[in-house]
Formats: sequence, C-alpha cells, structure tokens
Amino acid sequence: MRNKSAFFFALLFLLSLGWGIYMHFSAPKTAFIIIQDVYNGYDMKKEMEKKFNQTKDARQKILDSLAFELNILGKKVQDEHEKNPANLEQFKSRREEYLQRKQNSEEDNNQLSKQYDQEILTQLNQYVKDYGKENGYTYIFGNDGNGSLMYAKEGKDISKQVIEYINEKYKGVK
Repeated sequence: MRNKSAFFFALLFLLSLGWGIYMHFSAPKTAFIIIQDVYNGYDMKKEMEKKFNQTKDARQKILDSLAFELNILGKKVQDEHEKNPANLEQFKSRREEYLQRKQNSEEDNNQLSKQYDQEILTQLNQYVKDYGKENGYTYIFGNDGNGSLMYAKEGKDISKQVIEYINEKYKGVK
C-alpha cells in the first residue's frame, strides 16, 4: 500500500511538473512598444520629415516673396492715395493671388503630411509585424498613452529592440 501511494504521489508530481512546463512554454509570448518612441526613432520618419520641411520651406519662400511684393504695392497705393487706379487694381489682383497661393500651400502641406504619415505608418506596422514573427511573439501591444495599455512589466517593453530592428530593415540590413 505504501508503494502504491508513493507511486501515486510521484506520478502526480511528474504530471504537475509536466503540466507546468507545458504551460510555461505554450504561454503566449507578449511584449509592448511605446508607439511614440518607435515612431520618432524610425529613420524613415526622420527622412520624410526632412523632405516635408524642405518642401514646406520652399513653398513658404514663394509666399514670403509674394507678401513682400504685395507690401511694396500696398505702400505705393497708400502713398498715391488712390490717384493711380491701375496700381490699386494690381494690388487687389496680387492680394488675391497671394491669398489663393497661401491657401493652396496650406492644403498641399496638409495633404503631403498625411501622405507621408500614411506611408510611414504602413511600413512601420509591417516591420513590427515582421519583428513579432521573427522573434516568436504572439502579441505585441502598443502603448500610445491613451489608456489602451494601462500596465505592463518594465521588462516587457521592447521599444528599443524594435527601433533597432525597423531601422536595420529600412536600411536593407535585415
């Protein structure tokens, strides 16, 4: 009888140990990234931001030039106290052109910004997905500060590793 109960307890122990090992290795591998850190650390974002700023600055220079001409025409019209109607018409025409170009420039900048953001996010999402697959993750959660991820152990933050991975992937290293 003693052997039977020792055997039963040994069997129960081995089954428990096996179950524990199975649960440990079959548990989903999870981690999280701080989305803003990954986004800001992404080289593609930095390059697109630089291109956007160059385009925006070039548009602004054109607007500044038009504003300068408009200012000169405005002073000319003011000094003449509307004695020359041709200058007043030219001023009104230039002002309309300036306002239209300013509006178009703002719309173009907004559109370009949205386009670049979409390209960046599409590529970033794909690279995070690739990282998850290559490293055996079941889930990679995104912490964006809006309450979608309220708590996670510090050791589960893989933002730095993901930033390194996506930048290497973007450069064609991986």
